[in-house]
Amino acid sequence: MFGEDRTDLQPDASAETAVATEEAGGQLSPEDLGVDLGDSANLDLLMDVDMKLTVELGRARLKFRDVLNLTSGSVVELAKLTSEPVDIIVNGALLATGEVVVVDDHFAVRITKLLNRVERLKRVL
Repeated sequence: MFGEDRTDLQPDASAETAVATEEAGGQLSPEDLGVDLGDSANLDLLMDVDMKLTVELGRARLKFRDVLNLTSGSVVELAKLTSEPVDIIVNGALLATGEVVVVDDHFAVRITKLLNRVERLKRVL
């Protein structure tokens, strides 16, 4: 489901992400992540660190009375079109955008663009 932690991702997913990023024209250098590639032994220490991944489909502003009136089956319209990319947020920071796909009857997100530092600062969550 969206917004839940996914600790079952394969360790080689970064290779797939790099390919998808290259195809989408996204640029994210190790410097953007604050990583010195000359110090890969220290980077290996972080490989098992759990991080919270959230995919935001959209947002809505509701008045308090409208929230109280929500029931099972209520529909909340989001301020985002279905054709727009979804935001991928890691530990509260916007990292990428993507598109919702279905894989083996499960929702998934295909990363279409990793945002560099300048792009992340332009898009305030």
